[in-house]
Amino acid sequence: MYQELLELFSEHLEKQDQLSKLTESQFLHQHGYSDVHSIDFIGRNKDANVTKLATYLKMTRGAASKIVKRLQAQGLIDVYMKEDNKKEKYYRLTKVGKRIFKEHDKRHQLWIKRDSQFIKQYSAIEIQYIKEFMKDYNQYLEEQIQIITKKD
Repeated sequence: MYQELLELFSEHLEKQDQLSKLTESQFLHQHGYSDVHSIDFIGRNKDANVTKLATYLKMTRGAASKIVKRLQAQGLIDVYMKEDNKKEKYYRLTKVGKRIFKEHDKRHQLWIKRDSQFIKQYSAIEIQYIKEFMKDYNQYLEEQIQIITKKD
């Protein structure tokens, strides 16, 4: 029973990946998950900095800083400072970064529209059970990530 459920999870992840590749532009394929979600965060938040980004991505400031350096090197974000604070660095999207931001948002909206149609077939009670399960499972996975990252 457990093995079958885990195999269904695996199949789900593979199909989501395949659908993403079929529905998103080639332009988005060349960027990793963390990079795209960092671009999304920076595009949605004024005065984004490494601390806010790390909190959003649930990673260390050091890991977020590596992403920022990579995005800057690729010309996807600009770094700026405020006149009244010369210590803190902030990030904004470049023209190319905005293109990725818009493409990701478009893909995300299509995903919500597509999958909402499927979910609507379930009752409110069934959806509540699924939500509780997913919350618990995501918390479990987060704990596993914390255990592994503390070892490194």
